[in-house]
Amino acid sequence: MSHYLVADGIRTHYLDAGDGPALVLLHGGEYGAAAELTWESCVPLWSTRFRVLALDLVGFGRSSKIRDFAGGQRRLMISQVASVLRTLDIQQAYFVGTSLTGRMLLDMVNRPQQPWPVRAVVAAGIGLAPPSAEGRKVLEDFDGTLDGLRPSMEVLFHDPAWRDSEDHLRRRYEFAAMPGAWETGAAAALRSPARVRTDRPPPRRDYGSITVPVQLIRGEHDALVPPEDWQALADQIPGARTATIAGSGHYPQIERPAEFGAAVLEFLEDL
Repeated sequence: MSHYLVADGIRTHYLDAGDGPALVLLHGGEYGAAAELTWESCVPLWSTRFRVLALDLVGFGRSSKIRDFAGGQRRLMISQVASVLRTLDIQQAYFVGTSLTGRMLLDMVNRPQQPWPVRAVVAAGIGLAPPSAEGRKVLEDFDGTLDGLRPSMEVLFHDPAWRDSEDHLRRRYEFAAMPGAWETGAAAALRSPARVRTDRPPPRRDYGSITVPVQLIRGEHDALVPPEDWQALADQIPGARTATIAGSGHYPQIERPAEFGAAVLEFLEDL
């Protein structure tokens, strides 16, 4: 189930299970994020119907720790996923992204041309506006220690069984403490003073041009995505399906995998 491949100079770790249409799973962007932590409880639910591919993006999990200072880390991730799918001869796929990668997927299918072969998108944990500044600051202010990662649990999870789980915290820290993981993440804050601009307004998001089927999922108690921002996003996307997972926070696929998995399956089967 656990595999590695090298494509375009990047060593990518990924999980591969099941048979059928390809279903690609992408994790979030916080310290300690990884494919197995994010999707391990959902993979068995979906692999009975799909070939499930859960990737560790560059800089995360067991994949190469590389930072692109020229074109941006997002462009490197997009290129990485495209190379992996090309190497595995995946012609079309359904995609599930969460938080960082949920946004990445929507931005991608909102373009005239797409670098990935996207048939449909499930995006969890995002709204029309950026994540709440307070919660984002907690996730970004990680000093490389186990206790320094602990506050992120309050932001990511609602259920005390997960929010207060020492076992999950330590597993997450194992990934955050891998050689190069902290350095790759912390490098995002490096900016030349000559290149910093404060007079540029944030871009206005408009997802009205999306034509692929989209499902938006939100945890009922998501501390990063207010319900009004989530609904505003849904209102922009033509025909968007929505689902709220009760009793969960930012990562319902971890806290409530059965409910999350069933919502995704229902959406994909309806297609």
